[in-house]
Amino acid sequence: MAGDDAKLERITDLIFALLDTAQPIPLNQIAEDIPGYPEGHEARRQAFERDKRLLREEGIIVESVPIDGPEQFGYRIDPATFFLPDLHLDMEEQAALNLAVAGVHLDDERGEDALRKLGIVELFDVQPVASLGVVPGLDRLFQAIAAQAEVRFSYRGESRVVAPARLQLVNGRWYLAGWSKERDAGRNFRVDRIEGAISVGVPGSGEVSADKRITLSLPDTVIERDDDEGAHVTAAIKVDGLYAWKVTSDTGPERIVERHDDGSVTLEIDIGEPLIFRSWVLSLLDHVQILSPSDQRQDIVDWLNGIVAQPISHLAPPRLEELIAASQQQGDGAPRVPPAQRRVRRLLAMLEWLASVGSSSTSEMAQRFSMTKEELVAELELAACCGRPPYSPGELMDIIVDPEEVSARLPEMNRPRQLTPAEGVAVAAAAKTILAIEGADANGPLARAVVKLEEALGRQPAIEVEIPHPPLLDALRDAVDQQRQLNVEYLSLSSDAFTKRTIDPLSLVTSNGRWYLTAYCHNVDGTRTFRADRFKSVTDCGKQPPHEAVPPRRSESFIPDIETDIVTVHVDASALWVADSVPILARRDEPDGSATVALSVSGTAWFERVLLQAGTGLSILGPPQWQNTARDAAARILSHYSS
Repeated sequence: MAGDDAKLERITDLIFALLDTAQPIPLNQIAEDIPGYPEGHEARRQAFERDKRLLREEGIIVESVPIDGPEQFGYRIDPATFFLPDLHLDMEEQAALNLAVAGVHLDDERGEDALRKLGIVELFDVQPVASLGVVPGLDRLFQAIAAQAEVRFSYRGESRVVAPARLQLVNGRWYLAGWSKERDAGRNFRVDRIEGAISVGVPGSGEVSADKRITLSLPDTVIERDDDEGAHVTAAIKVDGLYAWKVTSDTGPERIVERHDDGSVTLEIDIGEPLIFRSWVLSLLDHVQILSPSDQRQDIVDWLNGIVAQPISHLAPPRLEELIAASQQQGDGAPRVPPAQRRVRRLLAMLEWLASVGSSSTSEMAQRFSMTKEELVAELELAACCGRPPYSPGELMDIIVDPEEVSARLPEMNRPRQLTPAEGVAVAAAAKTILAIEGADANGPLARAVVKLEEALGRQPAIEVEIPHPPLLDALRDAVDQQRQLNVEYLSLSSDAFTKRTIDPLSLVTSNGRWYLTAYCHNVDGTRTFRADRFKSVTDCGKQPPHEAVPPRRSESFIPDIETDIVTVHVDASALWVADSVPILARRDEPDGSATVALSVSGTAWFERVLLQAGTGLSILGPPQWQNTARDAAARILSHYSS
């Protein structure tokens, strides 16, 4: 901790020195004036570059400016880039932003960080209405759109240079719409398919001329396309009576070319990416059959034959405790914020808040920043020793700390700091999600707050969010609001069959492009979560009995609450998406790039979908009763094609 204390003190001093300077400061002077930098020019240079990189991650830009003298360059922090312009948010607009951030779960705390910068006290214990996945790279792309800077990245093994236009959340997936300089045309890119780091060019390098206006739109069907270049292929499929209504609802009734007496339908669908089309067809198990084109039909047959021919694994499955221990040691794979950077972020937020309120009890401030009183006092005592060279009493931060109260006079921090790209994504995505829900006021306080935020930041609108509206969503929402009991027909994903149930709807949320209903199910005498687009019919049957309030869920995704078995699988590098897309209990990464995963299996039909889509890239290690699941499912579906 002593090392972190020294680094925190050095970086805090660096911020104040560079922010207050009238002239850019050369590196040697920085290292001589600010304690903590090593001896030797090269060592100082490396330490300073690390500090600059940390500050850049926090949205603080250290400018390099040519100067006279042997070092040729000096450094400063421009107050115009450090502080946020006054947004002039009224009370209604502040409240609307607060509710949006509190009601949209984004898997991180950047939204709350942004609210603190804006001087808004974040809300807790708010019933969530939406959950969004935030994939790596969103903040870099958001930053590039704001600066109209080109981005470089690898996509499907090819280097791409793109002038970014906007980020879109469609069907639970984030897409970048932009002008591809290699193709000299507009293209869509799935952000989670971008490989490796995203490089952002200089501001203005990503401008697009008026004759190349980007008017991209994504397909509105379940057959998605991105970076689409070739002619579209039309596939004919036959869907049985169980799934005919669902597929027709997803793809559009205009695609039906024939209705059959047994309730099945034949549809024609434009497909863009064959691999995605195959995966979608397999997700429907033996309820759908490809009729044409012949190459797509043969692709399915070959894929299924490969699964049937795959030998059963005789590897002994590791104990669940071993996998859990490996998961904890590896972490979840998400980028980790170094301790010193977390402390810099928190300390700056504390100083900004103290500057605005003047004084506070230590207990109130500790609660606000999720610290103990002892941690708070120690951190502020360290901050009281920071300031500007030469660190005389008049140059140190004016902070008085005792065990029960803290007071400060910090006029230099009495303005909100600029939002980082990640914080901008969090606030914009949360607000746009709420505004995308049908019935939201397009001219209300939240919409006005978003406009003010974008104007103050000098950014064009960078994020668009589309929220689906299943046919029976309004009826389900009314049942939640009015506490009505419903008789429903529901297509269960775990059993792959229609069930008739009596339910008491309790809450409705959208998560990653899907609406979920939490309800008390009288059939099982317990609370369950249902996908809203799988209700075929709902019938009001009166007032529901009283129920305990459904607690807010902010720390996890909204996953259907169903009983599960634990199955251990080995996943090749080609099928690692399984570990990221389905409920897992533990994961151990292997030296060859594969992984051993303990899955939470929610039913045979559900597991068959996962296995068939993964193909031979996945093998089941145990328990034995599950090892023939993929082979049996593939053989069953093949029988439809052979007949």
